[in-house]
Amino acid sequence: MSRTSPIWTSVLVALRVRLPCVELVQRARAFAAEAYASESELEHPGDVAALVRQAGADEEVQAAAYLHDLVEDTDVELTDIERGFGPRVTELVAAMTEDGSISDYGARKEKARCRARDAGSDAALLFVADKLSNARRMRRGQKEPEPRKLGHYARTLATMRAAYPDLPLLDELEAELSAREDAPAEDLPVSALGNPQGGRE
Repeated sequence: MSRTSPIWTSVLVALRVRLPCVELVQRARAFAAEAYASESELEHPGDVAALVRQAGADEEVQAAAYLHDLVEDTDVELTDIERGFGPRVTELVAAMTEDGSISDYGARKEKARCRARDAGSDAALLFVADKLSNARRMRRGQKEPEPRKLGHYARTLATMRAAYPDLPLLDELEAELSAREDAPAEDLPVSALGNPQGGRE
């Protein structure tokens, strides 16, 4: 893990000065806004944060929802997140961060599913909320409905239901996927549930 980036250290210090009494979730939102430099980029993480909040998640999980794509999408590093938001939020973001060294799509996604599953129910909830948000964005025409991504979402459903049968948002994700006509038949939830680990996408 590399050292904290100087630019993000400055941002974190500025946020503490500007928002000294603001709760963790709002600081996470503000930090994500600085990192993305675009309010429009906050729509998806904000949606994920709302989903986990509605599911009863605590503020650290909600904060991680705002931060979950930063390591993949910006120059923010896990050390920056740990400095600003603590070890548990960092662990959740790490569980949501794909291994970019794996070039094969299916292998990379399978490892991501297993990492989130093995990180515990909070990470699993965050992972499912991310997929539910993206599936809904596809339905609204805000995201390209790629069959292989829908297959990954179906395998996510199967993997997390096998590990955490009572996890919130699973039924919502299943309903969203079942309503789609452009997912490959073998990747729809009913058949995916019979193969929790899934295969290569």
